[in-house]
Parts: sequence; structure tokens; C-alpha cells
Amino acid sequence: MTDSLQFFTVKVADGSGCLFQPIDSEYSYVLTAKHVIEGVDNIEIVRQYIKENGLPENENLEIVGKPFLNSDSNKDAAIIKVKKVDNIDGLLRADLDLIEKHNWYLCGHPATRTNGSFSYRKNKLKIENPVKLYIEAEIEKAVTHSEIVGQSGGGIIKSENSFFLLAGIQKKMAVEDDVESLSRIHFAPLSFFDEIVEENKETLSPLFPPYIGKFNVLLQEIFLFPNLLIKQKTIREMLVSISENICQGTNPDKIIKEYGRIFLVSGTPDHIIYHKSLWKSLLEFLTIIKLYEETTDLDDLASIHKRRKMLIVDTDNWTKKLEEIYRSDLSEIEKGGSIVICATDESEPSKTEISGDELVILDISAPLEKMSISNTVEDPFKDLKLVNIFKFQHHIINNVQHLKDINSVNSKTTIKELTDGII
Repeated sequence: MTDSLQFFTVKVADGSGCLFQPIDSEYSYVLTAKHVIEGVDNIEIVRQYIKENGLPENENLEIVGKPFLNSDSNKDAAIIKVKKVDNIDGLLRADLDLIEKHNWYLCGHPATRTNGSFSYRKNKLKIENPVKLYIEAEIEKAVTHSEIVGQSGGGIIKSENSFFLLAGIQKKMAVEDDVESLSRIHFAPLSFFDEIVEENKETLSPLFPPYIGKFNVLLQEIFLFPNLLIKQKTIREMLVSISENICQGTNPDKIIKEYGRIFLVSGTPDHIIYHKSLWKSLLEFLTIIKLYEETTDLDDLASIHKRRKMLIVDTDNWTKKLEEIYRSDLSEIEKGGSIVICATDESEPSKTEISGDELVILDISAPLEKMSISNTVEDPFKDLKLVNIFKFQHHIINNVQHLKDINSVNSKTTIKELTDGII
């Protein structure tokens, strides 16, 4: 099985680094420790990984300009801009206050392996407590200082179902071998790198995926209509044209700053707010609303949420999380409105709607008095419709017989009439 963490890990001079995709999609970052590159005249960055045929690959990355160092001498952090590296925007930043502390890995290229053809290694660790400016973590199996040399600058990464998380960048072992042998390391939080970005605003962009800055990055990934046999291009072009207009008026970064984490189902980790699935689904959601109600002000989500509110849940099957959904903040949705769900790791749900009768049978243990609901709602299981965002596309696919006469002139009216009331 391929170790996906290797694709985010690079050799930097005599140390290591971690690839990260910022908002500006013209280039990528290598995050590393300042001491790895200080005094090095000709820095070389190599991404080394095992290909599908089992052979190692060495990919030299092109550096753009000079490295950016944190100006605080006590903060061992640096950013190097490199030519754009594809398929790394699935690595999201983690909030250290809220993350699960187990099952993280220090990924890097220890010096003990650099003479071989493949030097990448990962060490499983548990995140411990803050130590002065840094965070301490304990490597699962005992290692000595000499085994870790070369991994300075490497990422503290973990794999989730549909994405990866970055907690920080390794600085050094906590203490030398002759002091204690607890196999502990110190790593720099991502705030050190945020400070570098802030100090260099004109040339660096924030540590968030490109789609957080621009909705239009996602236009090729929405309304794909799998298995639609006819008129797929006509329907998609009409909907995407609406989406393009939405992209000009707002973006995920603006929405996050104004509305925070209102899209998260109860118990969903905060870092999911940056998950691509949320913003793909929200762009589709806003497009559907504009299809139905052209005059809607998309900046006024509070009004939109009276009739429909979209939520995201971290799962591969949204029907597993019904109790969490009903424990979420549903206070904005009025009687007759819809809870529209998207899931992080679900491309085509087998079920796109659940009725009130089904919910009663499932016996969801979310007491009414503990639910956050509108005063217009008496029975949330019957007064609110619960649907998956894919229901819109599924309804069109399942009613393909009504589309034989659709064309670029009547496509908007046809789809609006066909899907009216679905979401």
C-alpha cells in the first residue's frame, strides 16, 4: 500500500521539509526549520517517493526566489517558495487545541539513510504539551538523537479518511541522548509560518488551499452528473454559468470570516471548515438557490438559512451521523425548511433523503429540549426536510426522460421546473 505522506515530504539541504499549498495557486511552499537552510548557499530540494512500479523517484523542485525566515530568533521556521506542485491541497492545517493527539507521524529524511537510494522515513508519535514556544511530542518507539538527525524541518502529519492534517514542523529532539531517552521532539506550530506570511504580505499568501481564496478554482469539479446519459453538457454549462457569477461576488475566505463555523455538524472538527467537499457543495448549493430565486442576496446567509441550511459532516456515509446532525445549530431554519447535508468522504450517497417516519423508526436520541431549533418548529423530524446535496443531481439523472427537448435556450427553465422543491 502506497504511503501517501511521502508525497508531502522533501529533502531540504541536509534536513527535511513539508510541502504545503497556499491560497496563491501559482506556486507551492516548502515549510522547514530555519536552521536547516541558514548558511547554505545552494539549497537543493528533492521530493523522493516510491512509484507504483516499486521503484524510487527523485524529483528536484525548482526554488522561486530566496527563502523567507521568521524574524524572531527564537522561532525556528522558514518558508521556501517552489514551482507549483500538483495534488498537495489535500493537506490541511490543524488546530492544535482541538485535534486528537494520537496517530501522528514525523516525516523526513534522516541522515542515517541518505547514502541509500531511498531515505524517506516516518516515525509514529503522540502530541504532548506545549513547551515554551514549541510543542512536545513523543515518538512511539525509542529513537536516539542520531536516528533523527536530518528530519529537522519535517512535517508532523496524519492521514484522515479523505484528507491529511499538518500540525507543525519539527525543530529538534527535546534533549540530547545523555540527558534522557524519552524519544521526545519539539516542533514549531503553524503560527510561526503565519507570522512569516504576515511579514511578507506582498510576496507570500496565507496557509490555506487555493479554493479558500477563490471559488472559481472549483468550477471544474462541480455538477459532474455521473451517469447522465443525455444533455449532460447543456445542463452543466447552464448551472456553471450561474456558479461563475457567484464566484465574482464572494469567496470561502470571506464567508468564513463573516460566518465562522456555522456549516459544521455538531462534533465535527474545526479544520473541516477548510475541506474541499464543503466548498464544492456550498458552491453547488448557492447555485441551486440562484436557479430558483435569482434575486436572492447570497451575502445574507441568515435569510437563506430560514428555508435551507447546508451543513458538512466528516464521514463516508452521512446517514451514520443523524444524531449529530440533529444536535447541530438548527435555530435559523423555520418550519418547512431543509437541512442540506454534504459529507467529506462521500461522492455518491446511496440514500439522498430521509423522511420523518424513517427518523422515528431509527430512534435518534437527541432530546427535543436539548436541540437548537427555531420556535416555529414543533417536531424537527417532521417539520424539517433532511436531504443530501446530491439529491438535486440524482433527481435530474433519474428523470432523464424529461430532458430530451432541453437546449441552451430553455435549459434554465426546464431544470428549474424539474427540480422545484427538491432541496
